Amino acid sequence: MMSEIYENFMIFGLESTGEKVKLDISEDTFLLNNGQDVLDPNQVLIIVKEGLRRIYIWKGVNSHVRKKFIASRIAAELQNDLVVNSHFHRCKIISVDQGDEPNEFMRAFNFKTAEVPEILERNSIEFKHLHQSSLKESAETKDKKVHGWQGPPPTLNGDVKSTLIGKKKDYVIAPKPQQTIKPPKLDNKKLINKIVKNKVPATFKRQNLILGNFQIYGAAVKKAKVFGKEIEETEWEPVSSIPEGPIELKDRTIRLYVDSNSGSIEGIEILQKLDTSKIEEKIIEEKDEIDYNSWTVKKLKLYCKENNISVPTSYRKAQIINLIRGGPLQEITEQPLDYNKWTVKKLKEYCIENDLKVLASYRKADLVKLVKEHKK
Repeated sequence: MMSEIYENFMIFGLESTGEKVKLDISEDTFLLNNGQDVLDPNQVLIIVKEGLRRIYIWKGVNSHVRKKFIASRIAAELQNDLVVNSHFHRCKIISVDQGDEPNEFMRAFNFKTAEVPEILERNSIEFKHLHQSSLKESAETKDKKVHGWQGPPPTLNGDVKSTLIGKKKDYVIAPKPQQTIKPPKLDNKKLINKIVKNKVPATFKRQNLILGNFQIYGAAVKKAKVFGKEIEETEWEPVSSIPEGPIELKDRTIRLYVDSNSGSIEGIEILQKLDTSKIEEKIIEEKDEIDYNSWTVKKLKLYCKENNISVPTSYRKAQIINLIRGGPLQEITEQPLDYNKWTVKKLKEYCIENDLKVLASYRKADLVKLVKEHKK
């Protein structure tokens, strides 16, 4: 059973191949010597502390770039395995860079700030081979002997000549390695808020954020019901699964956020272009959903006025509706109308459509007169 293997405190070493190696290190052993016996500058470690519901990704200052890159994915896979197979609580994954450890990590193990070693160029050494080679180097150093002067002893009487001293060798003094400028610590939450406040162009949508520590964030839409009403909230969370190899960005626009003080890039925003044809289709569909036939002529004309739609004076209700829906303009041949041929019912309908006041005492001749005056 997986639950028999996993414990409340565990440390995993990470190989450059993506393989994680469970280390036989207890929490008491880990706490010794301010953690320096375990926190190797050349390695990336995944530290599980279930009691705090935390998974820490500790990145040594000299660790391989590939290990740092895949650590988030490995930690996410480990978290899922712990929850599903060992019924652990879901832990929060926190990235910890050597020399820039968050206070939460230091308090969790009661660590004190330690001096960061120099960043050196070196070949990647796997975790399972590192300690073995380190012990070997230490043993070889102990066996070395210090050799003293091998020439004849000095004399005071001058009978014995001293050994000829050759030309002095030119010693090359290696330049001191330049001190690495440590990038400023970023407040990711503050930076995300700064980025998402910016408006996105109409034909794009915000897809990803790449912050100064090159951690990719994606939008997570969370739904909740408040008093029976469903509310959606968008939170930006680290993306754990990233495809390997080059990623080609098609139909994307990139916006950079630069710190004017340091001249460094704070964040990168990736915008995805929307399909404008689909947007236009959606607008047309929304227009079709409106039942314009239930509107009065007055309301239709008011809508056309508000939307700068020119309506010929001779247009009837059906023609105005067709005009709003984007249909072709219908040619009207101006012919004098003989309202005397209209029925009383048709005259009254015309009056109702055009908000003409009709008295109960009106006869057909009165209605015809009212309509003619309105048409003028």
